[in-house]
Amino acid sequence: MVDTNSRLRENPKLQRMPKNEREWVQYSNELSKWVRNIVKLGDGSITTSGGTTIDGLFEMPGTVPTERSLPMVVTGSVATSQDTTTPLTAVDGGASATINIAAHGLDMSSGLVSYSSGSVTGLSYATQYYVYAVDPTYVGGAVTYLASTDPTDLVDDVGTYYLDKITTGNQAQSGNISAITKASPTVFTTSSAHGFVTGYSIAIASIVDNGPGGDIESTFNGNSYACTVTDTTNFTVAVDSSSLVNVWASGGSATYTPPIPPGDGGGGGWPK
Repeated sequence: MVDTNSRLRENPKLQRMPKNEREWVQYSNELSKWVRNIVKLGDGSITTSGGTTIDGLFEMPGTVPTERSLPMVVTGSVATSQDTTTPLTAVDGGASATINIAAHGLDMSSGLVSYSSGSVTGLSYATQYYVYAVDPTYVGGAVTYLASTDPTDLVDDVGTYYLDKITTGNQAQSGNISAITKASPTVFTTSSAHGFVTGYSIAIASIVDNGPGGDIESTFNGNSYACTVTDTTNFTVAVDSSSLVNVWASGGSATYTPPIPPGDGGGGGWPK
């Protein structure tokens, strides 16, 4: 074994004991760099003058080899970086909201940790959630994703990997179309209260018009429009349909699809 005590005496910056706080910081930084060099040379132990052995960098106070030796959620800083803008999307799952997590990677100084896709179901609408997983050794792969409205849940376990926060959308609303008035803008009437709000993106489908060519069908079916609500059963879209030949005959649905709320980035830091 290399005599690390002798090696320590070879570094002139470590010969004089610090006298003030600033010198202690400089001394600690220099000692940390010296320990890293010793480890890279294959020797990771130090014996103190009192006979205590510090075995390698993993036990060196104030020094860690990689982020894997630190809690993923740290106080006020981000130790890692996701390889996507955000892996989260929020959708309407029917009776409740769902958060989907795309497969993604987490970049560390030691390399990329890959996480599999997943989802969290049964969530409330229009609610902000903090999404995380418990992965104590940060090996990635298939993990169980969790979502909480309480950010303090992120620090219940030192193996918490925080992904991001995201707000779920409102529940999807829909209405059966009972009439279409050709005009500019085009007026849609639903058979019951549609529940839309001005600015909602409305998807139109299954309209049947009264003649060959199907110009109303081809104009609206399969397209989405921002709506303007005029009352509980009527809304308009910014399409000039006054010159279309055919008229509405039957059928049709108008469905509001919740937008994908943006996240704000995760990967180890306290949520913004």
